[in-house]
Amino acid sequence: MGGMAQARERVLFLGDSMSMGAFGAVMDREMRQQGFEVYTQVAGGASPYYWLSEYESLPCSIGYWAKTPERELRLGYVRAVPKIDQMLDLYQPDLVVVQTGVNLYATLRSKRRPKAENAAEIKLLIDRMCEVIAAHGARSFWVLPPHSHEERFARELQQELGQIMRQSIEAHQGNYFDSLAHTKFTGAYPATDGIHYGAEEASDWAMMTMKCLQASVQPGGPLVARAVPVVEKPSAAAAVRSAEVFSLPAAGSASLGAGGNATAAPAKVIEGAPVEAVPEVLLKLRLVEKSEIPRLTDVSYANALGTYEYEVVKDVLGNYPAQRIRVANGVVFHRKLTHIARQEPGDDIELRLVPLANYPSLQQWQIFDDLRPNYEMPLYTPKLN
Repeated sequence: MGGMAQARERVLFLGDSMSMGAFGAVMDREMRQQGFEVYTQVAGGASPYYWLSEYESLPCSIGYWAKTPERELRLGYVRAVPKIDQMLDLYQPDLVVVQTGVNLYATLRSKRRPKAENAAEIKLLIDRMCEVIAAHGARSFWVLPPHSHEERFARELQQELGQIMRQSIEAHQGNYFDSLAHTKFTGAYPATDGIHYGAEEASDWAMMTMKCLQASVQPGGPLVARAVPVVEKPSAAAAVRSAEVFSLPAAGSASLGAGGNATAAPAKVIEGAPVEAVPEVLLKLRLVEKSEIPRLTDVSYANALGTYEYEVVKDVLGNYPAQRIRVANGVVFHRKLTHIARQEPGDDIELRLVPLANYPSLQQWQIFDDLRPNYEMPLYTPKLN
């Protein structure tokens, strides 16, 4: 693939959990070998909802990978996934490669609104991503979702999502690799999640994607993305409220271990008005609201947490300072709903809680959190025996 990048163009590579393993590693490696200056930002579970500034900042609890030409960092948890406009301002890329889509199946199948509105919602998300990229003078290349096991996501659903994404990307003069047309998930289901490919298959997918990317940027076939935004951008004040910037450590602040992974100096997270969590509380609670739990077929991992907000009825230890609390409850365990997943608003419960940060292993679970953002509330979880 020699001669792919002629002037050391900058590339911002965004991805979800599909890029946490072999696919992302091969893409990152190949782009660097072709002479690109690559800035990789991959967050498990991410989608345009995470990247667009119109939406409040969201945490990532199932793995985060950041790599620049100077350093690399892998974390199990970050409080807020960076917004695309922040990354565009910081890295000033010529090309943005976006691997996304599998986390939009839940949106397409949502029961909260009519099906046509689900499709319109996805179109809006892709349109806005294209518009933001274009507004920063960059070109776009999209990696559409690969084939999933059809007992996990019906073939018709996969084709529908691909069509929506292609139409939006083409309308904005972007380019894409139609992964569905070139891949086949061969693993068993539900023995696997039906989504994530093994290392060999993921590597093959990445190499096919790279061939398409190479053809797209050859002389005579440049990517062009100069769409005019049609949706009003958020105000500067709103952007500041929603922005939480993930920064790589300064040079010398982290040593790189085997494989180039950072072994010290965790990434800095800039947050608005952080509140220190109480080490342990015992509370009698009444459920106020909870995050929507998708159907089990839409859960990407065997275990998942759901964010619940409770009213404090009684503070048994007398050390919790607020009237409400947010709790990350285990709602899916070994691909089965737990009893607390069935709790409804108005139900009472007594819980002994500690900060979620106490349990790094839980931070590797998928997390469902569609409650309104409230960074004044530290996130707790039931204390393990």
